[in-house]
Amino acid sequence: MGFIATKGNPKEYLVTIDCVAMTHNGLVRSGNEDCILCDGWIRNRRMEGPADFSFANGRNDVRVFAVADGLGGHSSGEVASQFALSKLCSAIIDLPSVSEDSIAGVVSDTHKALFAMSTADPSYRCMGTTVAGLVIDAPSSVHLFHVGDSRIYRRQERFLELATIDDRLVPTGYGEAESEFHQTSSLLQCLGGISEFSEIVPHVVRYEMSDLPETFLLCTDGLSDMLTQDEIEESLYDSHHQTVLTLFERVCAAGAKDNVSIMVVSLTPLQAHDAPVISPGAEGLLGDLP
Repeated sequence: MGFIATKGNPKEYLVTIDCVAMTHNGLVRSGNEDCILCDGWIRNRRMEGPADFSFANGRNDVRVFAVADGLGGHSSGEVASQFALSKLCSAIIDLPSVSEDSIAGVVSDTHKALFAMSTADPSYRCMGTTVAGLVIDAPSSVHLFHVGDSRIYRRQERFLELATIDDRLVPTGYGEAESEFHQTSSLLQCLGGISEFSEIVPHVVRYEMSDLPETFLLCTDGLSDMLTQDEIEESLYDSHHQTVLTLFERVCAAGAKDNVSIMVVSLTPLQAHDAPVISPGAEGLLGDLP
């Protein structure tokens, strides 16, 4: 097991990070209310193929990777998802200390900010979004956070473990495989999306780093509602780029009724003296930012 969900005095590792991500409006909806975040790079417009990123994480680096699903049928879902990811990224990076409590505080503050925007401008009334993300803060740990029904899976060779729980009336999560699709299930909580303010309870889990590599799959329900977990697992390749592309093609073959965002993030811990020099950046699509 590459990460251990315990607290203690972790061993220090430098980390190489590879991220492949894609967002698309699907085959039915004309607009895209999803949004993706890769260490400050934000995209909410339709992409024709996955973007590839590589990073070398040092002892003082904090990086955030996330997907968000603006609520369909609500005002300005695309504004909500992009605003949430932008605020989350900047606020988490500026934290004096990264912890479960501090990340939960940032997520709650983002919820409050979205609500304030929605009440200040009638065109933003009840706008909201889900979110699921990773905070990689070398040298010790990775934090998973989410609100809503966007998901994070942890890859175990050719299989996936669901590492989040859906905030739905019929939830699925924490290792359970879905027995049926739940497209009509209502969200129990999200960021914003309300006419009268109420608090949320963000899900945040910390995993300590080991010397083994790890891979996570992040997605909106445009993937998890269209494909079963078995079908997702059948689409896993050693190449993360091919995995994302194959998953998107299978979603399209199933009808792609919703916006879909797919992200694979892999972490390879290295002892400090083994760490390579890698320049952060994305390949292929950086010239077409939102």
